[in-house]
Amino acid sequence: MILFFLIFFLLLFICLSIYYYILNRRLQSEISQIEDSLEISLSGNLHHRILVQPNAQTKNICFLINKLCCNYQNDISLLKKSEKKYKDLMINLSHDVRTPLASMLGHLELLTSSPDITPSNNLSASLDVINRKALELANFVEMLFQWTKLDANEEKLFLSPFDINEQSRIIISKWLHIFEKNSIKYKFAIPEKAFICIIDPVAYQRIIDNLFKNIVNHSHASQMQFSVSTFNSSIHISIEDNGIGIKNVDQNLIFERLYQCDLSRNSKGNGLGLAIVKELVQKLNGSITLESVPNVYTKFLLSFPLQSS
Repeated sequence: MILFFLIFFLLLFICLSIYYYILNRRLQSEISQIEDSLEISLSGNLHHRILVQPNAQTKNICFLINKLCCNYQNDISLLKKSEKKYKDLMINLSHDVRTPLASMLGHLELLTSSPDITPSNNLSASLDVINRKALELANFVEMLFQWTKLDANEEKLFLSPFDINEQSRIIISKWLHIFEKNSIKYKFAIPEKAFICIIDPVAYQRIIDNLFKNIVNHSHASQMQFSVSTFNSSIHISIEDNGIGIKNVDQNLIFERLYQCDLSRNSKGNGLGLAIVKELVQKLNGSITLESVPNVYTKFLLSFPLQSS
């Protein structure tokens, strides 16, 4: 009798062990399936759902995860629609504000150039202030319009082969009198040989214009250097000034939208110029980096792919 019970309990133990082994394998398989599904969802495929068997041990967890993904997908969809409406609003608003501003500036220019307005007249000083503030507002609206179009992918670039050296000379020629007016000594090192690059010349001009504006308006520099060179199938453009520089704490954030350094460097800034520069450089398949030592120098380094002849 004792032998019978021993055999019975031994068989029962073996059966239970096999049963729990099978359950454990099934549970591990279901958990592995959940992990794989979560990896797919985290990669960006929010349409993916976990397939649940009726007798699965984890079916309740799977149902909750599927519901969470569904809710998250709906939230993302609503957020994208809201963001699109916001960007459309900003584009339309910027466009609507530009027209009356241009008209205001035109009339202000006529008034300030009138022979009836003399330096001794208080009206002259008031008009100068109004004109200056209107120009600042116009610049901000233009920057906002440019950034919003770029951020909404509404900016159409026309990429084609151009000699970046020649394009640089054309842009620089328009800035020489501005540098001289602001007592900034300049030095340019641009090779005579053509460096061909696939760019949009208008976008490239906006990049260089914004970097030059940064020097004139914010750097308090007395000298600047612009150079073009090639290395490892890339065109390298260096724009350096000897101004107040950018603090280490600001250097990683300087290209962020609406980010400004201390007021001493950004009294005329709006935090959009360098963000536009970075966005345009990336759209031209290039890169931009910054080097700066406060009160010593600031150098922006641009790089674009060099096209073979």
